[in-house]
Amino acid sequence: EDGQNKRGYCVLLADIHPGPTANMKLLALITLMASLQIAHADFTTKQPTVGPEFGFVLVVVACICMQCTMTIFGTASARYKHLSVDFVKKSLQAENDELKKLAGYELGRGCHPDNGMGRLADKLPMDAWMEVNVAQRCAGNYLEALTQIIVFMLISGLFAPIPVACVGVVYLIARQIYTSGFKGSKGPGGRVYGFGPIALSQFGLFLSSVFFGLRMTGLLDSLGL
Repeated sequence: EDGQNKRGYCVLLADIHPGPTANMKLLALITLMASLQIAHADFTTKQPTVGPEFGFVLVVVACICMQCTMTIFGTASARYKHLSVDFVKKSLQAENDELKKLAGYELGRGCHPDNGMGRLADKLPMDAWMEVNVAQRCAGNYLEALTQIIVFMLISGLFAPIPVACVGVVYLIARQIYTSGFKGSKGPGGRVYGFGPIALSQFGLFLSSVFFGLRMTGLLDSLGL
């Protein structure tokens, strides 16, 4: 059976060619692999255990945190590219003079603390404004979901570490597809290929966390489940 699964993976990989559907095929393959791992997991475990396999969960959690950090760092290139010193001189002279009178210092490169949606960035041309705000939105969306995905992985990973780590890998790849698609030529429409697997991964881990928690209490046994 394992040999057949491996041959199936090779066939799917060989069928993935560069093109619009490549990301979807790759995600389908990874989701299949994660599903097979979950199907073979021992879901009868009632009490959490920390064994060597839990290390895979910790590694994936650490990678998710670092990926989020790098996504945040990725906002800097758009910020400093468009909110430049030249932009301040050409478009923000009045605001710069006002700030100097109020605070004693001038606007610098990046126009901090404006995050791209404030008073200063409002003077940007539309293409530059979109680039800055798309980068900010990618980082913001990741931050909004970071706590949940980590908590769900750590809870569920105590009971089914390998399947949970596999779902975490799916989440990592989906996040990269989400960010790349959002920043690509399709704009906001390009994020959909990553959004679906992100949502499914998070919701699935939430359900498994609740399931394992209820099993731990013994409530499911009393209900005959």
